[in-house]
This record gives sequence, structure tokens and C-alpha cells, in this order.
Amino acid sequence: MTAESAQIELPPPHKRRAQGPWSDLALHTIGWRAFQDLCSQISEVVLGRPVEIFREAQDGGQDAVFLIPSGTEAPAIGTIQCKHTSDATRALRLGDLAAELGNVEELVKAGQANTYVFMTNMSVDAPVAAAMRSKLLALGVRKPHIFGRHYIVRVIRISARLRALVPQVYGLGDLTSIVDERLSEQSRALLDSWIPKLRTYVPTKAHRDAVNAISKHGVVLLLGNPSSGKSAIGAIVSTIASENPDNTVLALTSPRDFEAGWNPNDPGRFFWIDDAFGSNVLRNDYVQDWASSFSKLRAAIKHGNRFLLTSRKHIYEAARRRLGQRNLAQFVDGSAVVDVGDLTIEEKAQILYNHINFGEQSQSWRSNVKPHLPAVAAVQDFLPGIAERLGDPNFTKGLAPWESSLVRFMKEPTEHLIDTINALDDQLQAALMLVYVHQAGFDPSGHDMLAAQTVAELTGFPLTKIQDRFAELKGSFLKLSGSKWTFAHPTISDALTEILRQKPHMMAALIRGATVDTILNSFTCEGSPLIRDALVVPGTLDDALVARLGRTPDEMHRNWMLFHFLSFRASEPVFIKAVEQSPDLLRRSCWQTDSAGNDPRIAAYARAHHLSILPEDLRSAAADILESALLTNLDASIFDEPEMLALMSPLQLVGMGLALRTTVLPQLEKRIDEIVDEADLDEEPDSHFKKLLGVLDRVEAIGVDVDAIALIDDARDQVKRSIRKLEERKREKEEGSARLSAFLEAHQVLTQKMSSAAMQVRASSRARIVLPKGPVEDQRSFHRDQYRTSKWPSGFAGRRRATGVPDRAS
Repeated sequence: MTAESAQIELPPPHKRRAQGPWSDLALHTIGWRAFQDLCSQISEVVLGRPVEIFREAQDGGQDAVFLIPSGTEAPAIGTIQCKHTSDATRALRLGDLAAELGNVEELVKAGQANTYVFMTNMSVDAPVAAAMRSKLLALGVRKPHIFGRHYIVRVIRISARLRALVPQVYGLGDLTSIVDERLSEQSRALLDSWIPKLRTYVPTKAHRDAVNAISKHGVVLLLGNPSSGKSAIGAIVSTIASENPDNTVLALTSPRDFEAGWNPNDPGRFFWIDDAFGSNVLRNDYVQDWASSFSKLRAAIKHGNRFLLTSRKHIYEAARRRLGQRNLAQFVDGSAVVDVGDLTIEEKAQILYNHINFGEQSQSWRSNVKPHLPAVAAVQDFLPGIAERLGDPNFTKGLAPWESSLVRFMKEPTEHLIDTINALDDQLQAALMLVYVHQAGFDPSGHDMLAAQTVAELTGFPLTKIQDRFAELKGSFLKLSGSKWTFAHPTISDALTEILRQKPHMMAALIRGATVDTILNSFTCEGSPLIRDALVVPGTLDDALVARLGRTPDEMHRNWMLFHFLSFRASEPVFIKAVEQSPDLLRRSCWQTDSAGNDPRIAAYARAHHLSILPEDLRSAAADILESALLTNLDASIFDEPEMLALMSPLQLVGMGLALRTTVLPQLEKRIDEIVDEADLDEEPDSHFKKLLGVLDRVEAIGVDVDAIALIDDARDQVKRSIRKLEERKREKEEGSARLSAFLEAHQVLTQKMSSAAMQVRASSRARIVLPKGPVEDQRSFHRDQYRTSKWPSGFAGRRRATGVPDRAS
């Protein structure tokens, strides 16, 4: 995918429409709880005060309280009273305050109402507001405020951070009434499938942590299980970024897309990378790409770019182990990692309530399940995506509205989803299968013809008939992303995987028809180490699988995936057959990895050597690569891979040990100086010495003489000094960059002022001509007089006379 194709595709421009100063937002539709949250966020963001929220059953007349420092040890306290109405036309009346007067008196006595704010989504007339303020003053409130709908709408429009924390406002009306019309198109495209869901969206602590992490670190990684809400937060936070006219939001699918989309000269890019390490299973090529891309990502952040990555928990955990020290520092220490599944019981209850209340279920169904919702919200592994399905009758057919059934629905979502898919008619299942075999999405105008035809033959339906059923699945099982049909949620793909495991005849068809990328990334062999969420190929289909592996295109990135499959996913019989039937398979070229211990081609050589089917010339070449990795690149990762070490002859291993002692150790001082001279100051100073220190640890563990121990100690001391030196250079560079930025900003301001002053001078030097009112002839006469008496610059007048240009009036 190129940077251009990765950018969000915008819909055709719509007609511009005039917007009044108080464009209506449908605040009456969001419910009193969401309105209360909105008011509290306005207090925190706009008024800059910490807010403590009191819920309805416990509030004692207060919906939210914010603290106002009084300058003394005991801070004064102000109270916010929120009043919501579902009537869009209602205006505030003086009587609306009557029910609160007793509470106000008590709050004043307790010192909790020096400031009292009455906030409502009703319209507020000036006389009513004045009368209410007078009543509050009479009760002892020192600073009464009455804020109505117009105030709230104005605050929403001017505060991007408020919209980031309360994203429901994007679903309250035309986006052009919330953000500048020039920006609303990108926001609308980004939120295309999310706007209908904003009524049910609950800004959780994870949402706020994500917003804060991006603000502080420039990057955030959202982790969670399927259906935990990662993509929802990603879409909404990306929309916030799209409001900035200097930002370009890029929705990417892989680290290579980032490399293509990053422009060092464009500081305003926001990268949203969903399933950054693989969608259903770990993509080892993604891990390798990120290992080399993280340095560019750090540099991009310093240039003003921002990043939001998502991943399933178990996939990132596997990626984290493979990345090791090459991981991003903010991910290693957890400062930019947010667990979106860490929900409070109140957040779970609100999410569940919203989905049931605003869903498509009948009123009778909602009434029947209402008593059981607390038990569903209390499920330990509660998932927002499964709560959403409870509000959709497409997913609850046959589900009894009893507590045990509802709790099981939440605890075992995949099992119920499998039942739901199996209950679809055959053509609808064929439509899901067609999307499944196109891992990146099914594009009607450009898809894998072989895979599509296989599905058609397998199901017995013409391809056109299958495609005609997509529309019925839109919004529940499928969604349209640009021109591609994709699953509405990854768990649907997971459920299909489980279904296919039970249908061997379909597996045979998939092996013949699925794309080779799908096979290499999503399949594993029966008898090989279990890989979570991978589709297991039974041993009876080994020959069909080997035939597909042999037809893998000879391309660098696919060879990398092929070697990885052979090394870690192929069963022993599949590995042997693949090598024997395609002898040149092992001679293919692929990407080189930063660490030899993680190189899938060397791992494939090691496995072939262990099975006694590796040609001698390839063994010798692999041994030379490993020796060079250790002695030249100081890569000690091979010591963790016994099968790789077995590629080296005993004599070569002894020679490598001697070279470490006699050549590498005595030259460490020079090596360290070279590292310092070539260091990239955008990276952390200690990261440059991790390989070298790893080699020292290995050599020390093997056992060396006293002189070698002294060399190792000296090297470690030199590394510490070098790190301090790099930290100083890094600090000086950052300070220099800051000074340069300040100078350029000041220069730009000065240039703008000078340009403005020049324009004023030019404007003041022009003759001012005023048209008189009267008959046309009087105006013509006036023009002639003005023309003849105007004080033209002498040079210009001289040129007019010299050229003999006649008076325009004559």
C-alpha cells in the first residue's frame, strides 16, 4: 500500500451550507448520564478544575463537584448542578431551580457552594438567568452561574480536547456544526461506520488514558482481547486528530505502510495502525519490520507526527518477546501502553445499558433482560463488542432472555457466534467464506479469481449470487471499507476458523483456493507447536499443502514468510516433502534480519541440517553468516539457538571462541568509539551498546582468563562513559533544535508583521474615490473631475503623457 492509497478516502464534497452562530446539537438525545459526564468534562477541560461525580442515587442534590482553590489551606468548594431534558424545545424556567433551593442552603452552610453553576441543555433566556442568579445570591452563593445550551454548544465547538474526551458529540448532528467545514469531510470519512455507534459509546478510563498518552508521548499502543473496543477508541481518537487542519490522518495496515507514508518534511501526520503485529495471528514479518522501523518512528514523533497502534494481547506478548531490546522504550516501560479491557463495573454497566437501550431489540425483549443485566455486567471477562451484539437481534436469535443464557453469551462469545453463523442460510455463509479467503478484504473489482472460484465451487453458488448477499450482512457481519468488504469484527473470522476446523472438505478447498499469504500467515500444520487462532491443516492434506508451498512466488517478502512457515509451522513430514519436491526452495533469497538468531532462513537451514537434508554448500554458507554475525556485528543471539550452532563444525566453533578472545576483546575500545561516532541521536543512548554488552555477558559466562576479565571490566566502564557523552550530545541537539524552532517561529511572526505593515502603507497611499448619489450624468462628471485632479505619481503621469493615452472619461 502506498502513502496515497493509505490515506482515508474522502467522499464527494457536499454543498456548503450556512451555519448559524448557535447550530443545534441534539443534546436532548444523549441521556442524563452522558449529559452529566459532558458537564463534568467541561468543568475539567474548560474551567480547569478537578471534578468529583456523584451518581443519581447518592448525589444529595449534586451531579458533580469541582474544587476551586481559595488561597488558604482549606480550599473553597463549588458545586455544579446538571439538569437534562429530552425535550429539544424546552426553555429553562425559574421553577426548575425550586427543587434545588433546600440543597443549595445546605451546601452554602457547608462551604460547598461559594460558586454554584447550574448547567442545562435547555435554552436560557436572559431574564430567567438573572432571576435565578438573584435567588442564589440571596441564599449566600457568592458566584452564581447559569449555563444553557448555547454555552455548551459554543464550548464544544472551540475545544478539541473536550471533543476528544466526550466523543459522543460527533454523533449529535451535522459535523459542520461542530468542526470547521473544511475539516468535516475527513472526519466524516474516518467516522463513516462509527457515527451510528456514538450514542452507545462510553468514554472509559482507557479512552482518556489513550488521549493523554498521545499528548505526552506522541504514541500509544492499545491492547485488548477481540471485542474489547480497541478499534472504536482508535477510530474516535483518529477523528480528533483529523480536526487539526495541519494534520493528515493515515489509516495503515502494516509497518511497511508507515515507511511509505512517513515524510520527514511533513510534521502533521497521524498514523492509525490497527492490528499492528497481525490480525488473527502474529506476523513475524511485521515484527521484523517494526524492529527496524521503531528508530524512524521515534524520529517521526520528534518531528511532530503521532501514532496509535492496536494489537490483541496475546499477539503483542509474542511480538514483545521477539522484539526484546529492539522494542520502543515507551512500550517496554508501559508508559504508552493502554489495556482497553481494564473496565470498572460502572463502565461495564453503562456500556451494556447503552447497547440494550439504543439497540434494535424489541421493547418486550429489553424488558425481559433488564433484571439480568447486572449479572452480565459482573462477568469478569466482559467485552464491549459482545455487549453490542446483545443489542442486535441478528446475534441473539434463539437466545433465551434468562440470566444463565445471557451470562453464557458474555462468557463464551465464540461458541454463540459459531451457532449464529451456522444458523445463516447457505448463501450467506458462502458470502462470509468469500471474504474469509481474501484476508485483506474482498474487492469486487479486483480479487483473487482462483480463491473466489474455489468458494463458488465449494458452496455450489455462482459468484454473482454470493456477492448479491453482501448487502444483507452489512452492519452486522460485514462492513464496506472503501471498495473492500471486510468483517465487521475480527471475531467473526475467528468463528469461521473454528467452523472450518470441523469441516475437512472445506479445508481442502481453502488450501487450493486461499491466497498464499493467507496460508503462510494464518495456517499451521497438525503436529506442529499450537499457534493460537491459526487454522490447523490436518495431516491428510499434507500433499495439497506442499503443492501450494512449492508454488509460492519467488519474491523477497514472500520467501521470508515461506522460510518462517517451514521453520516454525510446518510439521516434519511437510518440511521434508517440501524440500525434496522443490530442491531450490532453500536457495531462495529473503530479507535479512537484524538478529541472526531470529533469521527464518537460517532457522530453516538449521532444521534441514537436523533432518540431514541440507546441502553441504548451504550449511557452510550459513556457518559463515553466523560467524560473521558474532565477530563483526557483535550478535550473540545465536547462542540461544542450539540447532543453529550445530551448523558450525567443531573446529569452526573453537576458532570462533579464539577470535573472540584474541581479536574482539582487545579491540573493544576502538569498537566503542566507532559506535559513539556513528550513533543516531534520535535513539536512546544506551540502545547502541546492547549488542556489545550482550557479547561481553556471553564471553564472561563461557569462562575466560584474568586478563580477559580486565578487558571486559574496562569495556563496561567505557560504555558507561560513552552513554553519558551521548546523553550530553543528545541534550545539546535537542536544545539547538528548540532554539532553531523558536528563531524560525519568531522570524515568521516578524515577516507577517512586516507584510501587514507594508500592506497598510500601500492602502493608505491610494486615492480614495467616493461615488456621489444622483443621476448617471452627475456620476460621470464626478469621475472626470476625480481623474483630472488626482495626484498621480510623477513618473506614472509622465509615462501617460508620453504615450498619449487619452483620458478614459473623454
